[in-house]
Amino acid sequence: MSVIEKHRLHGRIVTDVARPESDLVQRLGRHATATLVDAMGGYGFMHYEIKPLVPETLIVGPALTILTKPGDVLYVKKALDLVQPGDVVVIDSGGLKDFAVFGDRFAENFAHKGAVGVVIDGAVRDSQGIIDAGFPAFCRGSCIPYHGSVGPGAINVPISCGGVTVNPGDVVVGNRDGIVVIPREAAEDVARLADAHLAGEHERVRQRDAGVSAEEIYKLAPLLKRWETP
Repeated sequence: MSVIEKHRLHGRIVTDVARPESDLVQRLGRHATATLVDAMGGYGFMHYEIKPLVPETLIVGPALTILTKPGDVLYVKKALDLVQPGDVVVIDSGGLKDFAVFGDRFAENFAHKGAVGVVIDGAVRDSQGIIDAGFPAFCRGSCIPYHGSVGPGAINVPISCGGVTVNPGDVVVGNRDGIVVIPREAAEDVARLADAHLAGEHERVRQRDAGVSAEEIYKLAPLLKRWETP
C-alpha cells in the first residue's frame, strides 16, 4: 500500500468555526492598524510586503484560513463552499511571489459569496481584473504563472501569514500600511485598549489646541533629564 507524504494538516477541512460578534469586528475596524498594534504591545502585524493592490483599501472581518502549496488553487476553490458573508480569506502559500494562488475569477466568486477581501502570503494574477472587480486584495506581488489544482492544502486550520499566526475566526484588519491580526479570544480586550489609545490621542489634540507644551503633553521632562549634560 502506498503512503502519501503530507503534513498532518493536509486534507483537513474544518466547517465549524467560531466567529466574533459583528459589532465587535466593526468596533475594531474603526481603528487604524497602528493603533491596534499598539494595543497589542507591538505585535500582530504581517510583513510589510503584504500590501493592498489599491492603496486606499480597507478591510475588516473574521479570517477564513487556507493552507496551500505555492501556485496551487485546489483548496482555494473548495473554500468557496465554506466562506461566509463578512469573512476575510487568508491564504498561506509560503510567501512565494513566483506563482499565483488567486485571480480575478476568484475575486468575483468570493465577492458573490459575501467575502470582504483576501490576504495572501504570496502572489496574485490578473491583478487589474481583481481591481476592476472592486475586491480588496492584499498580497506580496503579482505574476502570471500558477501550478494548477492538485493540492495539498487545508481549510480553517492554523496558518502562518506574513510571519503572524492566523487562526480561523481571528479578526483581520487591513489598510494601506498593512495587515493586523487580532486573536479572536483577545478581541474584546484589544478593542478596549484601542479605544483607550484613541481617547488619549484626542485628549492630546485638545491639550495642543489649548496651548499646552509638547513637553507637558507627552511628559517628556523625566525622559529628557537623563540625557542632560552634567
